[in-house]
Amino acid sequence: MNQFGKLLRQERKERQMTLGDLAKKLGMSVPYLSQIETGIKAVQEDLVEKIVRELGLIGDDANKIHRAAALTRSMFSIRLAGNAKAEDRVLAASLASGFARLSPERKEELRRIMEDVTRG
Repeated sequence: MNQFGKLLRQERKERQMTLGDLAKKLGMSVPYLSQIETGIKAVQEDLVEKIVRELGLIGDDANKIHRAAALTRSMFSIRLAGNAKAEDRVLAASLASGFARLSPERKEELRRIMEDVTRG
C-alpha cells in the first residue's frame, strides 16, 4: 500500500465508511476503489478532488491527500523522450501501472532485458 492508499483508508475508516460506501458516493466500482487504495492503480487528480469533497477534507488534511496522490502518481509514471512514439508511451504506461502485479520471474526477465539494453 502506498502513502495515498494509507491516508485514504485512514480517512475513510475515521468516517466509518466502507469501501462500498465511498465507491457508491464516487460513482465507481468497489474493486476499482480497492485497487486505488491498495496501490495497484494510480489515482487521477479529478478523482482526488471527488474524494476530498466526499470525505469533507479541508485545510491540511486536503493538502496532505493531494500531496500523497501526486507522489503516488509519480510512482506510476515512466519518463520518455519527447520524440517517443505513441505506441511506446502506451507500452510504458502499461508497464508502470501493471508492474506490481508481475510475478518475480517476469520481473527478473525484464531486469535481464534492461541490462542487455544498457550494455548496448
